[in-house]
Amino acid sequence: MNAQLKFRDLEMVVALQEEGTFTQAARRIGVTQTALSKRLQMVEREVQVRLFERTHGGAMVTGPGRMFVSDAVQILHTLQRAVHDAREARYGERQKLRIGVSLYLPPQLIALIHAVELPLYKQLAVEIVTGFSPELIADVQNKNVDVALVASPAPNAALTQQRIARDHFMIIFRPRHPLAGKQFVTLADIVAYPWVFFRRVTHPFLHDLILRRVEADYGPAKIMHFGTHVAQASAMLHNDSIIGWINPAGAELAVHQGFVCLPLMDEHIHMETHLVSLADNRSQLVSEFARKFVKCWEDRSMPQQLSLPIE
Repeated sequence: MNAQLKFRDLEMVVALQEEGTFTQAARRIGVTQTALSKRLQMVEREVQVRLFERTHGGAMVTGPGRMFVSDAVQILHTLQRAVHDAREARYGERQKLRIGVSLYLPPQLIALIHAVELPLYKQLAVEIVTGFSPELIADVQNKNVDVALVASPAPNAALTQQRIARDHFMIIFRPRHPLAGKQFVTLADIVAYPWVFFRRVTHPFLHDLILRRVEADYGPAKIMHFGTHVAQASAMLHNDSIIGWINPAGAELAVHQGFVCLPLMDEHIHMETHLVSLADNRSQLVSEFARKFVKCWEDRSMPQQLSLPIE
């Protein structure tokens, strides 16, 4: 490596390649876009190679740039590994990552947490905390957990939110229900029937969004019962006119019990799983885990199953 280059320069080019824009890369490493652009020009002069092609609002790594970034990643990992090894040897340090997990996440996502490998953190201890999504958001903001997997969080400037999955709500009813012959249902289909709906405390944002959407187009929803679990929801479907809201994982159990479950097709109402952390979190461990977790999820191309406030 040219003596004029610094490890900070390597962090910069890695961030730019991974983020794809000067804005995001500058925010990630804590500099201005102007400073990042000027430093990149200096690096390219030093190596005498154009590492990135500037695009409108972004940056695309060149062939030589890709090779440079690959080597830069290895150099940075070697340095970071050396620091961690020295600290572990001297102080017996053991890194700990606290991860919040929504109660209604599919098992595949939870299992994936333990499948993520972070070579820089050989002594990493992972602690999982479960709860409703609003509780986990508060835990992230209060720094009780480092990162959380939550269902459909409300917009929040204090948080970095990355969507990793999206799915439909599932509507459950008895086999003799008038909607039983359909392949899917819409709001227009279900508003005429009484509902078993999830309690607001489990997810205020989704609860209010759905009811506002229904009322704006069709009037107040006909909510007969409030439930939290599949067993409760199915038990409340005591006649052939009632419908209930459940998640995809719960739908499998409901079908096994003899109920019909259909996806709700609506442009505005759906479920999303987001990986969230504090926007001003500068932890390298949190950043590394988030990137590796999302990469593992994408590589596995798993079916997108999402959480619901009714299990």
